[in-house]
Amino acid sequence: MGHTRRRALGIIGALGATALGTGPGDPSAPVRATTRRPAGAVVVENTRPGAADFRLTGLRFAQDGRGEIAGYAHATSVAPGAELRFHVSVAQPQKYRITVFRLGHYRGAGARQMAVSPWLDGAPQGPPRVDPATGAVRCDWRPGWRPTVPPDWVSGLYLALLAGASGHHQWIPFVVRPPVAGGGALVVLPTSTWQAYNRWPEDGRTGASLYYGFDAAGHRSGERRARAVSHDRPYSGCGLPALADHDIGFVRWVEGLSLDLGYATSEDLHTGRVDPARFRAVVFPGHDEYWSAPMRRAVVGARDAGTSLVFLGANNCYWRIRYGADDSDDRLVRCAKESRPASGPMPPTTRWRTAGQAEQQFIGAQYVSTVDGYAPLVVRGAGHWFWAGAGVRDGDLIPEVVWGEADQRMARFAGPEATEQALLAESPYRHQGTPQVQQSRLYRAASGAWVFAAGSLGWTRALADPAVADARLARATANLLDRVVAGGGAAAH
Repeated sequence: MGHTRRRALGIIGALGATALGTGPGDPSAPVRATTRRPAGAVVVENTRPGAADFRLTGLRFAQDGRGEIAGYAHATSVAPGAELRFHVSVAQPQKYRITVFRLGHYRGAGARQMAVSPWLDGAPQGPPRVDPATGAVRCDWRPGWRPTVPPDWVSGLYLALLAGASGHHQWIPFVVRPPVAGGGALVVLPTSTWQAYNRWPEDGRTGASLYYGFDAAGHRSGERRARAVSHDRPYSGCGLPALADHDIGFVRWVEGLSLDLGYATSEDLHTGRVDPARFRAVVFPGHDEYWSAPMRRAVVGARDAGTSLVFLGANNCYWRIRYGADDSDDRLVRCAKESRPASGPMPPTTRWRTAGQAEQQFIGAQYVSTVDGYAPLVVRGAGHWFWAGAGVRDGDLIPEVVWGEADQRMARFAGPEATEQALLAESPYRHQGTPQVQQSRLYRAASGAWVFAAGSLGWTRALADPAVADARLARATANLLDRVVAGGGAAAH
């Protein structure tokens, strides 16, 4: 929504194994999926040695205003066997190299080193172009390292670490898509939302997100926000998207569950490069706020074909976006955020609920407000299979799960057509001092698909951050994922 959020402390530095547990007093005992199944590629991948000294923070990172080193990948996702192009600029001519890691559990290491480039000749690439009509900031840098993605690179979330001879670093995220047509669970990384919040270059002059730009005095200004944002630019700061901590923590946690997983991005859903209907479940682990019409059609169609949906964040599918001039350029995310007009046609980039298609019609709950500080999740429906083995009763509190933003089922909007529904948490919190209520909900569609809405941005933090990790929530989330990946779905699965 654009309110000020501090990064969820500890998630991006946490090791997944510490967040898995079987009871509130035993956070180190691993949760495992309960149904036997053949080991998938991700399961086998996580038996390999991780990078013992891997760390996301604590390096000497470049600063946007100085541009010591910065870069971006040519696509949000690539397939095995395809070329991957890195576009890199340095402030002063110097050598640099790129080290690629795959994120995962890896017995607690959190990542595995996949490749290292040779030392490359770096040069300044020039300033970005700013579209005067939309404010979109776009680079046109020449590609540097252009490796071919090896066929044995398993689908997942990858990070490329730029390292200049000056000692400065920056991350570049990208996804490797599944090499096959379908599988167990498809984890969708919210790259459209990552870009919506990207203010690169945050230099007090040029940078702009869909929330803020800079005024003549160098101050952040909502009036100067962009109406479009481009993937053809680095992410600000260290290169990790502002909201990626939710996704990184979840990836490290979930790959310890021995589930059959594949990964995709928002643009993969938009273009149809990955068909969610060919998976038993689709998991949205983080803050997935910006959706195009093709994205929504693909996901709703998958549900109606029997694919379960798992939303582990909040404020999902809130803004309706378009790509490029005619939805064909998936490198440019457009969202002018128009309001309902007094008359005439509905503008194309407005809130989904404003356009008469409320999010809860397929998610089961939708955004209510931001959250003041933290509030505990209050358990409901403790006898449901979702909570089995978690050792909870109705009214039990799970600390600090309700955080950032919250969802609930709103009575004034239509809900989904369901054969059964369950309220699994109902938690009071405050928004700017006013009492509000968060809800976690589950329903079953006529196709047999399950749809879960966690209803809080703090859910994955309570899985992956050792400071607040709760084994009861880990057990319940593992129950859900095991049910939708191994126990349900369309007959075609």
